[in-house]
Parts: sequence; structure tokens; C-alpha cells
Amino acid sequence: MAREEITVRSEDGAKRVVLTVDGEEASECWIIPLTIRVGVATVRMDGIGGVATKPEYRLKGYASRVLQRAIEEMIAGDAAITMLYGIPNFYHRFGYVTAGPEYGVFLHGVARDEPLPPGWSVREFTPQDFASVRRVYEKATAFATGAVVRAEGCRVWQKLLETPGSYPQDECWVAVSPEGVVEGYAWRARWCWSMRDVLEREFPDALSFGEVVAVTPGAADALLALCRRRTAEEGKGEALLPVPPDSLIAHAARYTDARAVQLYSANGGSMVRVLSVERLLRALEPELSRQVRQCGRKVAPCQITFRTELGEGALLVGEEEVRSARFSVQEQVEACTAGESYTIRLSQRTLARLALGFAPADDLCARLSEPLPEEAVSLLKLLFPVRYQHAYLPDRY
Repeated sequence: MAREEITVRSEDGAKRVVLTVDGEEASECWIIPLTIRVGVATVRMDGIGGVATKPEYRLKGYASRVLQRAIEEMIAGDAAITMLYGIPNFYHRFGYVTAGPEYGVFLHGVARDEPLPPGWSVREFTPQDFASVRRVYEKATAFATGAVVRAEGCRVWQKLLETPGSYPQDECWVAVSPEGVVEGYAWRARWCWSMRDVLEREFPDALSFGEVVAVTPGAADALLALCRRRTAEEGKGEALLPVPPDSLIAHAARYTDARAVQLYSANGGSMVRVLSVERLLRALEPELSRQVRQCGRKVAPCQITFRTELGEGALLVGEEEVRSARFSVQEQVEACTAGESYTIRLSQRTLARLALGFAPADDLCARLSEPLPEEAVSLLKLLFPVRYQHAYLPDRY
């Protein structure tokens, strides 16, 4: 009888989960530790990537066993959620649920002589532009959902510094304001799998750009003009920019010949599951508090308990602050006597979607098995607004 073993190995800042059969590697996946933004909150997230089984070992359930072991490893760690980009109808078996659509802006009416805004210029990126480009990314994603928090020496920034690199047509350009300040950039990023294996295969007639980011409307207009120019020079009919609808790039496209798309998958694409209810609620505290402070009305103090199959966690909602249940028994008693107390029974899938703003909170609540009081639904709408969850392509794993 074959000897099967699953091990977890730390390699290159990640974890590799490997199933061996009689000492030979048969199936594996990678756990990639990242931090993403949800508004002003930062959430530790473990990405799952590199799921693969050798052909001779397929259809034996090995990938499922590897993934289950990876989930156990992540639950025992410090991440609040896990995300992946999955093939349809497989990862939902392990508690993952679609986190949101893929966004795209298609620019048509391309021309080589597309004019730039007055006073603006575009030029190829140089290493001297790195600090400016990093500043642009951080400013543009400061309130985003799903954007990865990038350290200075991370893999993505290292790849940018190698541009154009060894992969052909992996260019990056910067948009320079009339005052000489870099306020945006457009990066082909053809080195990443999501460009080569997804966009360029699914949309072969379009010229795809992996990351287009701007911090001013002028920079966005300049970058759209650049993308149209480059598309015409490459002999393509339209440009494809995978950007979220709330970005300045998407806003600028409204003034041009363009179309915006959102592509959903019932059980595939960008997917998420909760690892720890308590860790998730704790991580979201800054953003939940911001929602309360900026709502423009007085919020009555209350306690919300989320009860899931993974366990439960609670939020103490005050007039100016939201805290997770890291408070004493006395504080819990005071919270219950100071206002209403709501218990919400929901799956971890629904909680994950609430956290990432997948759909309106009242729509998610309407699909729960137990109806909620109108006051509780109204509070969830305040705390968990609709968002545009999006990670730029170079960050995908």
C-alpha cells in the first residue's frame, strides 16, 4: 500500500503544502500571506495559489486533501480571511464563496494621435520614478477594498524596478502634470499569470494593461490617452483596463468612448472565506468606526453578535467607535443595558461578503434563514456598505 503524507514547508516567505506518495511529490498548494485594505482597515489575508496535482495522481482526491490541510494551517495562524482565484465549482466545497466580480473598462475609438490634456506629458518609467509611483499607488488605494498593502521591497515593486524586464512588451509609463509631478502610471505587467493566462487569452483583440492608477483627473485623462495611443500602435481595436468602478481611471472613461463590464461567477473567480470571526471583526474596527462617525446621524449604542458555524464574535457599537468583543464581562453587561442587543445567525460565507461589501447588506440579510429586525438591518447597512473589492493584477497569486 502506498505511503501518503502531507507536510507544510516554509519557503520564500510563504508556506507550501505538499502531499507525497511513497516520497514523491504528487499534489501541492501555496499559502501566500498578504494584507489587504477594507477602507481604512487593514486585514491579514492568506492567499491560496499554485494548486496543482501531477497528471498521474489526479482524480484521487489529493488536491482536496491538500486544500483542507492548508485551511487547517491558516485557521491556526493569524489571518482573518483567505482568498483565491478559483476555477468554477470546486472551491465552494471548502467554504469559499465568490467575493465579487472582475471589473474591466474597454476603451475604443483608439488613435495614434490621441491628444493629451493641455500641459500633461507621458514617458516611460525609470527607477528614479519609483518613489513617485509608490506614492501614487498608496494614495489611490488608501480607502480601497481588496487592494494589497505593498511593502517597499515586495515582489511586485521588485518586478516594476525590473521593467521592461525579460518579458516582451512589459512596459510602464508615468503621467506627468504641468507642474512636473508624477500623478499616475500605466503598467502592462505582462509577467503576471493573470495577464498572460486570463486577459490576453480571453480578450485577444484587446491590448491589456495590468495596472493603471491615477490620483488626479488630469492624470487619469492622460493615461487613457496613452492607452489609446499604444493600442493603435499595436494594431489592436480596443484597450482593456481592469480597474474598479470607483477609481479615477473608471471615472475618466465616462467622458470617452468606452464601456465598463462586471463579470460574476457563481462559484469561481475571486473567492473568500472567513478563518476567524473574532480576528475579522477586530481587523475591521477602524473602518466600522469610520462608517459610524461619517454617517451624519447619531447611532444608538448596541451590541451585535454574529453567530456562525466557525464560532461567534461580537461588536460593541457606540456613538463614535465600534469595538470587537475584546472587552470585559462588566463592559458586556453595560453594553447590553445601554442599548439593544442583536444576535445574527449567518454562515461565514455571508459574513465574508458583508465584510467585503459584495452586495447591499439588506439584500444579504433578506437571504438569511432567520429574519432580522428592521433596526438590525439598518445598522448593518450603515456598517457594511457596498464596496468594489479589487486587487490589481500584479498582486494576484
